[in-house]
Amino acid sequence: MSLSEDRISNMSHEIMERLWRDDLADITDEVRALGRIKQSLTDFFGVAEEIEAAVRAKLRNKAPGSRDWELLYQKFYQEEMARRKL
Repeated sequence: MSLSEDRISNMSHEIMERLWRDDLADITDEVRALGRIKQSLTDFFGVAEEIEAAVRAKLRNKAPGSRDWELLYQKFYQEEMARRKL
């Protein structure tokens, strides 16, 4: 899943708002915290893209959309997540 920089920024601001509103963290440097959140989201979605590409490569000989493909996709996706300890 590829997200635009604007979407990542929006999500980061929403996370910051929730942290502040629910009093979940004491943030002294909002700019730095926002940067860390953005970087974490970018890294996470980058890994998610890598996992999806690896799974699709394993399934390249199967017909997309078939029941078999869907089951194998889920199985391989979970295996790849476990392999990467996510």
